[in-house]
Amino acid sequence: MFSLGAPATTALRNPRRRQRTGSEDSGAVRRLSKRLKRSGFTSETFKPLQNTSANGELCSREPTPSVNSFVRDIDSGSPVTHDHASLAIRNRGGKKLDRETREHKSDGSVELTRNDTYSVSRLATTPAQFQSHRGSVKWQGQLAPGIGYAVATTQVEALVWRYKQGANASDASKPLIIRLPHAAPNAKQPLPLALLVPSSPEPGLLIVRPVSGKITYWETLSSAANVDLNRQKQQAIQGTIVGLASGEHATNIIEAEPQGFLITINPGKIAHLSIADPDGKASISAQILRDTSAHDGGIFGSLRNVFGGGGSLRDVAAVKASNTVHKGQRGCIIGTSRGLLQLWELNWNLAHSLKYEVDVKAKLLESIYNIGVIPCDRESQRFGVLDFVILPSSATGQELISSGHRSITKLLVLTIASAAGDSRYTLHVVEIADGTVDIPVVHPISCYTTPTSLDSSSKPTLLVPDQSETAYVMFEEAVVLVSLEEVPDSPDSQLRTETAKAPDQFQDVIEFHKEKGYRVVGCAVDVPEKCYKGSACTVMVQGYGLIKVSVAPLAEGLTFSERATITAQTKLEQAVFYGPQQSLLDFSGRPEVQFATEEVEDAAIRISRSIASSSSMHLSTAGPSTEQHLQRRATALSDLIKHLSKHYQPMRPSIRWKLLWEAEKMAAAKAIWRCYCDAVASKPKEEKVLLYELVECISEQDKTENRPDEHETDPVRHWLVHDVWRLQILLPWVTKALNLLYEESLEDNMPMSSAYRARLISEAHDLQLVALQTAYGFRQDNTSLYGLSEDTMMLNVPIEEGSGIPEIWTSTPLVCEAVRTLAECFQEFVTDLDSHNSSDEEGNSAPQKLLEKTAQSNARLVDMTCKIHTERVRLLQADDNLVVRQQGQELERLSNTYRRDLLRGLVNIGLYHPAIKLGEKYGDMEALAEVLESEIQTSREELDNNLMAGEETDEVCAKIALCQGFVDKYFVKYGESWANAFFARFVDQGRISQLLVHGPKQRMHMTSFLRSHPECAAFSWINEVAVEGNFAAAADDLGRAQKQADTVWAKKVQLSMSKLATLAAVTNKQRDEDSATLVIHHIDCRAEVLDAQEQLYECFKPTMRRALNDTPAKVDVVMEQYFKRFVKAKKALRSAMKINVKKVAEEKVLDVEDLVDTISLMDEDGLDPNGDFAAGRFLTAIKLVRSCIFETGEVARRELMEKIIWRRCIIQDNWSKINRTEKKGDAQVEAETVATALFNTLREGFKSSRFHARDQSLTLPTNTKPDVWDDYPPLKPSSLLGSGTTVESLRASSRYDLAPDNALEVIARDLSIEDGVLQICIGEGRLEKWWSGIIDAARMSVRNEADRVGEDNSRRRETERGFRNQMNRDHKALWGVNTTDGDELGLDEEGDVTMGI
Repeated sequence: MFSLGAPATTALRNPRRRQRTGSEDSGAVRRLSKRLKRSGFTSETFKPLQNTSANGELCSREPTPSVNSFVRDIDSGSPVTHDHASLAIRNRGGKKLDRETREHKSDGSVELTRNDTYSVSRLATTPAQFQSHRGSVKWQGQLAPGIGYAVATTQVEALVWRYKQGANASDASKPLIIRLPHAAPNAKQPLPLALLVPSSPEPGLLIVRPVSGKITYWETLSSAANVDLNRQKQQAIQGTIVGLASGEHATNIIEAEPQGFLITINPGKIAHLSIADPDGKASISAQILRDTSAHDGGIFGSLRNVFGGGGSLRDVAAVKASNTVHKGQRGCIIGTSRGLLQLWELNWNLAHSLKYEVDVKAKLLESIYNIGVIPCDRESQRFGVLDFVILPSSATGQELISSGHRSITKLLVLTIASAAGDSRYTLHVVEIADGTVDIPVVHPISCYTTPTSLDSSSKPTLLVPDQSETAYVMFEEAVVLVSLEEVPDSPDSQLRTETAKAPDQFQDVIEFHKEKGYRVVGCAVDVPEKCYKGSACTVMVQGYGLIKVSVAPLAEGLTFSERATITAQTKLEQAVFYGPQQSLLDFSGRPEVQFATEEVEDAAIRISRSIASSSSMHLSTAGPSTEQHLQRRATALSDLIKHLSKHYQPMRPSIRWKLLWEAEKMAAAKAIWRCYCDAVASKPKEEKVLLYELVECISEQDKTENRPDEHETDPVRHWLVHDVWRLQILLPWVTKALNLLYEESLEDNMPMSSAYRARLISEAHDLQLVALQTAYGFRQDNTSLYGLSEDTMMLNVPIEEGSGIPEIWTSTPLVCEAVRTLAECFQEFVTDLDSHNSSDEEGNSAPQKLLEKTAQSNARLVDMTCKIHTERVRLLQADDNLVVRQQGQELERLSNTYRRDLLRGLVNIGLYHPAIKLGEKYGDMEALAEVLESEIQTSREELDNNLMAGEETDEVCAKIALCQGFVDKYFVKYGESWANAFFARFVDQGRISQLLVHGPKQRMHMTSFLRSHPECAAFSWINEVAVEGNFAAAADDLGRAQKQADTVWAKKVQLSMSKLATLAAVTNKQRDEDSATLVIHHIDCRAEVLDAQEQLYECFKPTMRRALNDTPAKVDVVMEQYFKRFVKAKKALRSAMKINVKKVAEEKVLDVEDLVDTISLMDEDGLDPNGDFAAGRFLTAIKLVRSCIFETGEVARRELMEKIIWRRCIIQDNWSKINRTEKKGDAQVEAETVATALFNTLREGFKSSRFHARDQSLTLPTNTKPDVWDDYPPLKPSSLLGSGTTVESLRASSRYDLAPDNALEVIARDLSIEDGVLQICIGEGRLEKWWSGIIDAARMSVRNEADRVGEDNSRRRETERGFRNQMNRDHKALWGVNTTDGDELGLDEEGDVTMGI
């Protein structure tokens, strides 16, 4: 025992223990060898590693200097290697393993995560005892990387094992369990401190009880592991730290110099411990460090503000041993949490002295304030130093002692600044030189802000490996990596250097699962391996084991800024490929490291594609089981979406769709592989497998090519490994491969047998079906997982919600076409077999079972065809682009046609019931109607042929009854939709008359069908009259029917019948008189148009007789006779007139405006000048325009047409010639004026009284007969100029709404010619001057004619009166009766005798 009063006190060995001599040592070794056979150690346990190193807590026993608290050889700078070659406890007969064998032997570790910067692996050498304890039993651990040992302690025992495999792997897993003396009376006391002491021939073990201060040291692990507790106690060297006050306890122990250690005592003492006396014999001595020199001045100042009585510091943060310069001497640096650094000189005989101290708190605070890590409100901040390490520099702490602090000491200091629950950690590079403190670089830690108490026993530990540029910060539940690399000069780096903030460099956090109780209980820097520029450290995690964190050097081609960026892809890859496989690391992400949603989405897409293409570095591309390889990739895709859904914000629907599709393809690939295996197992040896040939056929740009130089010879496996994401390309190649194989057989003069071809078609069906059915099944089962609702999955969404959905791979145009083509291929194949009753010459006909099996597959393939077409139609119709939606409508029409053709094909190959089921499934009433009605018709034709036996007749009759039962059932089940499709079948086949003979159950649906289909109006009116008795509806049907009539006669008949039906409706009280009157008026207006066309036909009729029945000839002669002058040079008008004349010749109905154009463009010379048509044709045209066009309310359209009519009427005559009146009498001028078309039109208008006024457009004309020009006076010539001569003026009329601009330009050019002639008439003919005179002359002419008619009527009445008087006289003379007061003979307006009864 010893006391603090002596400089060093030795606790003597047990007096019963005999000192060993050389000979006795040999015997002892042999006895130890026997005991080791009973313990957990073997002959290989203490075999040394190739390299040894030490961290700040365990160094070599030899006096070597230390950098950053790690032992280094002074001369070479390489780690010290302990020679244990003569370790006496090895089995003499054991096999010696050479160094090369150990270097290349697998260590059996398990990789926990990896990226381009670092990797984490679990060492396989952790004992099960340590792995099994989590929260119930606490452990304290220490690592000795120089010798590859680890020790973990509880209150009662220590566990020692070799974690670096320098021996057999089986030996490494056998731990040494050591019973610890001086058990603590309370289980809540701090755990004992353990330290492995490197020595020869085997390590020793040092145990310190924190509260009692009792120290136990075994020179060898064999002694400590002795199962005999008495022998164990005898072989132990024991001592005590004297001077521990109540409440004080040891918290840490490190090596300070050979055979010396420093023990940190809470709340603030440091004890110097030695385990050897001056003679080198094992002995324990301990002394508390205290400042006895009363040193003042110097750059370190005084200790009076730091130490109190008894050598106590208030807040020791860390103690680090510096390099050794003189034998037996070593320096150490003590740092407090308040930022005070002290440099002590220690001697092997426990002598010590404080050399210098410096306060760096102010500098540390200033540095973090300058870079903005925390606010400048220093009073609200809680600041402290957590740990520090000594960095390699030109001088170490010991050199400062000898050189008078003129050199530089460089430290890396870890600090914490806390405020309002927010903690910020920072790494400071502190340089102490020439009495000054400088902080050139600051590394703020932004990826980890979990609070840590300065008073906590679990404060973080800072590690910096030798020759490494990465700092490891070990928190209790996380490991933070911070790069210390020097960034090349750049404007950004220079700007950051000016603010003392290091440019952005790599840093990341490796976090443990908190809920599982894992915590770091020990850590150490690993000994660097040869030819490896990176660094590594080993971490002891309670409840899990030892893990190794390795940081790789900067990869070639990677910039500092790229490495500094922690990407979402890296985090997602770690979570996907490593998260589900282990329970230690937590990849849920830190709140300090957030990624934009767009970055996460892009990363998810890239990872998903890398999995589908096996391009990820985390996936292998070769293996014995393709099934397992596909399953692993499918599992990775599932883990990806689960992780995204749990830990990230919701992604856009388009991204979720893409992720889902990659997973669908992977699921489909597994089904394809199984299908391929079945095909390989069942195929004949000489025949090919479709999938194999299919992959070979795919073009090079659509697949990843095999690499024969790497012996890749299996195209199917290669495709499944690299090209699953191109499944939408594989499926269209199925039919192409079939065609290529068939064509190759023909080219080789070896036609493919029916059986072979049937098998290939069957494989093609299986391939497409398993791929698509599996994909759709996966899609349906994983709706909620991918955040897609049921409506979105089926695309039954509004346009605004469905926009943005990308093209679906299962329904691309190529896939749709390929699946449909394959279904048609088999149907045609079976039809061809049936029609030719074919079989090969060798008798290799297609097996019936194979055909039946493929037929059933064909029905499913038809179902799939309908499904993918429906999907694509809905996708297009959900787009926000109008053009795309129109494409969807067109595709829907085509899809309906495809479906009916395929269902018809199923019926043709005997699959009648599947066809009906598919028709019901997709609600295709038209297809059902076609299938059922065609079956009924075909069966009835078979009965009519009378060629069947009795049994066959019964079967056919039963089939007809069954089909008719379906028909009747569908009227009840589907109602109007079925009725419309069923009746439309009759309409399409021209059997609409059969609709009128259906039973009473169908009459209601038939009436509804006819009323909803205007094209059936010609027959619907019959149903309305005969069945419904609805004359008003019949009149409406006839009104619609007349619009569909294309001949004048049919249209006129239907108008007349509509008029009769309207009158009948009024009689039967089905329509009121006012509405009926208006309807009749509209009918009369349409009849006027037909009357005008009949007049035009009668005008053409004499000329057309010359062409007999040749319609083109009729058109030619009429054009030659009536359309030479005005349309000869007008291309558009001449072409239009040919079309109109052809319709007139064929008695087809002309549009009102086409009829008006035809009437107004006729040459005056070709008409009979004495005929009524020639005189009133322009007035007729004006009436037609006013009556028919004005009904629609389109004023601009009517005005344009009227102006064109008036212009054509004026230019019919040469007004320039009429204007030249020289040498003409009034009679000649008057005769020339009266002969003009303008005069005749005006005169006919004054004579007409049938045309109603503008305000009577919607009512019948009154009994008054106003002049036709009263409300619509003739238009002056000048107002007609420019009408229709430009595209813009033509666009004002709705007649030209759909006409393209180029066509309107031609029409405007033709009308401009007319306008030019009118300008001549106005200019040279002075028509404006003549205008009012011509109108007065026309009015006067009508009045004169009226006067003549009046005089004629007066004379006629006088004649009638004389005749009547004479008749009365004669009657009286003959019969004696006077008729003056009786009935009188009367004459009507035409002068005929009126008869009466």
